[in-house]
Amino acid sequence: MHLLILGYSSIVRRRVLPAARSLRAIRHISVASRSQGQDGAEGRLDDGGAVNHWYADYPDALDAAAADLVYVSGVNAVHGKWVMHALRHGCHVLVDKPAFPDLASAEAAVRLARKQQRGLAEATVFLFHPQAGALRALVDPAESAATRVTATFSFPPLPPDDFRYRADCGGGSLYDLGPYAAATNRLLFGRAPDGVHCMVLTRDALRDPGVDTSFSILMTHANGGSLAGHFGFVTAYQNRLSVVTDLRTIDADRLFTTPPDLACTLRVRETYDDRAVPVAPGDAFALFLEAFIDAVGRRDFEAFERALLEDAALLARVRQAAGVE
Repeated sequence: MHLLILGYSSIVRRRVLPAARSLRAIRHISVASRSQGQDGAEGRLDDGGAVNHWYADYPDALDAAAADLVYVSGVNAVHGKWVMHALRHGCHVLVDKPAFPDLASAEAAVRLARKQQRGLAEATVFLFHPQAGALRALVDPAESAATRVTATFSFPPLPPDDFRYRADCGGGSLYDLGPYAAATNRLLFGRAPDGVHCMVLTRDALRDPGVDTSFSILMTHANGGSLAGHFGFVTAYQNRLSVVTDLRTIDADRLFTTPPDLACTLRVRETYDDRAVPVAPGDAFALFLEAFIDAVGRRDFEAFERALLEDAALLARVRQAAGVE
């Protein structure tokens, strides 16, 4: 399989390229980058020799590469545009989260993917890490369904020139971190919440007051379940999830961005008995790529399409509740 990556972003350099290079199914990797694709561009040593061919222009790359699979990265605002271009070129498409700015764009992309008989998936990769699987096994709806979930994913301010401080680039904490909240609800409750409440807590007063930098959210379910979350880029680093069920509590660290070489531990309490559940290391990006490539082989993309549309629909409700459109 020939993988073409549109955009030489930090996440591509740090996670996508190493993951793609580790998979036997991916035999050729091309990258289109307006900065790195030029002859003599500096910084290519960062790819570790993983890239077989460079392009300086996205349209030229789509025309010339004859890729089977396209991974769309770069700033949030352009994701949807290049997803549509790649689908029209007959490629299967993966796209960094947030994939689309609104539900209508997500629905249009899925319609085109179905028409082209191609796969489309949003890279909400933390759900493919073994830690997410181990957590889900402890939250069995038939035995011990989630009742109270608390998620926190917050980190210190980004560099001043980071695109997430620019509204025209699709910046803001709701767009950038909202997918983690939506996917966590999907993982633990398996259905859309009945109630959605969200409040923007801080904005970027120095650069663009229209850009939100942190938010808190509450999702409620008719059966009494709830998910409370705190997300943003204005605090000390926090990356944790706590789940309370009828029978146990489970605490997970580094769930949302787990390093591939990190052995994790879920902390479980049942009545007065505390125990640790070890979780082996895993590369969430490689596992996500493997799952999608398997779907390509089976020509069955329904699960990826459903996840993308469910999250897009929920995020539209979140933005409406927060007064951010």
